[in-house]
Amino acid sequence: MNKEQLLQELSAKISTGEISREEVASRFGIATNAQREIVGGNSKNATPFSVTKMLYILGAAIVIVGIVFFVRQIWYDIGSLGRISVTLGLGFLFAFLGSMLLKNKPEEKLGAIFHFIGGVLIPGGAMVTLSELNTDFVSLWPVAITFGIIFAFYLLLNYVHKNAILTFFAIANGTAFVYLVVGAIVDGESYMFKDLYAYLTMAIGASYLLLAHAFRDGWNKQLIGILYFFGIAGFLGAAFSQVFDSVPWQMVYFLLVIGGLYLSVYMKSRSILVVSTIFLIAHVSYITSEYFADSVGWPISLIVLGFIFIGLGYVSIRINKKYIAN
Repeated sequence: MNKEQLLQELSAKISTGEISREEVASRFGIATNAQREIVGGNSKNATPFSVTKMLYILGAAIVIVGIVFFVRQIWYDIGSLGRISVTLGLGFLFAFLGSMLLKNKPEEKLGAIFHFIGGVLIPGGAMVTLSELNTDFVSLWPVAITFGIIFAFYLLLNYVHKNAILTFFAIANGTAFVYLVVGAIVDGESYMFKDLYAYLTMAIGASYLLLAHAFRDGWNKQLIGILYFFGIAGFLGAAFSQVFDSVPWQMVYFLLVIGGLYLSVYMKSRSILVVSTIFLIAHVSYITSEYFADSVGWPISLIVLGFIFIGLGYVSIRINKKYIAN
């Protein structure tokens, strides 16, 4: 293997996240751009990257909006095959182009943008395909199986390319698949399992937090913030839905939100801290209105609640400064 091949392989591994720039710099004693900016106080090198990323995201959003409006205009004139082609077919086309770009030009990030567009189009295109095939939507099994196939498709793509955007769509479609399978199993009797979805959401939220913790090193580091937010919001939100008219849950929930505050310190996550604080405030508000409004008077309850909020805000700021910001 010659020098050029070695450099190309190293560049590909850096772009996919298998090797970080910091690891290369520390191994060979080279200062990275970020380190040079901190030392020299020069931020010019960082600007083109942020602008490029912004333009990529804005361009992808405009493309998706344009496709939606174009398809809407021609929807009733193109027939069933045409509808499937401009939704599912176009989604797979963008996914194919994304894979080609990730393979041939991994350092330019264009492949991830094409995969993002494809990832938005494919689930909707799959639903259009089921509709055009006159699928019976009374049962959720056809939809569940379809999302299971899409989930497997993105798992396979992610195994090949190891890219965060593919991980994101694998997680999103996998989550939809789990909900749909549960919905199909309890088909027609959802009212008898109203708490099941709350416990399922708590389990999925906890799995998001575990995934975020596992993604600390590697190509999925960009997803950590998203997983932290949706993980803690799903877990505490679903748990909060069980609090109403349930004394055991009202007591347990205090332990859960305190656990969330501890988790924010352990994982150094502001999003976990903020969401946990918000749900703690919501729970204290509910307990106050439920048990103390009539006994001491609503105005006094509001005064006490206001001071509690001030105290919680102060505590969250102290936690952020002492344990997370540093």
